[in-house]
Amino acid sequence: MTYSEHRPPTLQERVTARFDSLTATERKVATYLSEHPQLAAFASAEEIAQATGTSDASVVRTAKALGFDGLPGLKRTLQEHLSTLLSPTHLLRNTMNTFHDGPEGVLATMLAERAEMLEGTRRAIDPAAFRRAVELLAAARETLVWGLAGDASLVEYTVTRLIRIGHAARPASDTGFRLADRLLPLSADDVVLVIAHSQIRPELRVTLDHAADVGARVVLLTDALGEALRDRIDVALSAPTGRPGMYGGQSMILIILEALTMAVAAQEPDRAMTAFNKRNQLREAINTLTVENAANAAGGGKRRK
Repeated sequence: MTYSEHRPPTLQERVTARFDSLTATERKVATYLSEHPQLAAFASAEEIAQATGTSDASVVRTAKALGFDGLPGLKRTLQEHLSTLLSPTHLLRNTMNTFHDGPEGVLATMLAERAEMLEGTRRAIDPAAFRRAVELLAAARETLVWGLAGDASLVEYTVTRLIRIGHAARPASDTGFRLADRLLPLSADDVVLVIAHSQIRPELRVTLDHAADVGARVVLLTDALGEALRDRIDVALSAPTGRPGMYGGQSMILIILEALTMAVAAQEPDRAMTAFNKRNQLREAINTLTVENAANAAGGGKRRK
């Protein structure tokens, strides 16, 4: 037996084999599923129907016409495929295979790729959406910055930047039951700034559900979830993490987060400057005490001798 006989056909293979036998509506759904596997793998029938301009029933019929037992079976196949295709090891190997000419080549490749991504980010972000995101953040009583795993460092960084300009903010990068404690204080006067990429994890679903329950606004910073979550958020900002199939980075996300922070500061410059000056005063006080304690410790050591 060949390898292809050992494994079930992929979604793309099923679409190609059955495309001519599908109805016009089923072709529209099948094309979307084939071209957006990262979104379809975690979307509901309603979300796929909205994205394709069809109906829930059409989505289910398409899944069965492609040889699945229904939408759940189709999604399981996509998720299993993505878990291999998008595993960190696979992505890192793909990326390293593009490097040539030693460390200098790595630097040149990364700089060229990031320059290209920066231009793509500039084209992808809707200025009106960015303005709306800034307005929501600036008006919020408090911003809950949400992000898991590798995004936790970005969460802490962003919270620190917001606090420095006098904006109340706190992190939410916990998983499991500890996330409940982070979500509990959320109110209708708050904003949730979500950093999420290509997977709608259970923690994200719970966070979005709770935000909707209490009336909190949601700003999403994402690579591929804007369309899948468009009915559950207020604003989506596109932040590519890298080329498809390659090990991604956080440089574009970081740039957008810094732009958001500075734009929020510009909304209330007096508050930002007051907070920044107070921070500097606290730093000076800490530095003075540190120097005094060091001098006292040194003096005490000399006397003991």
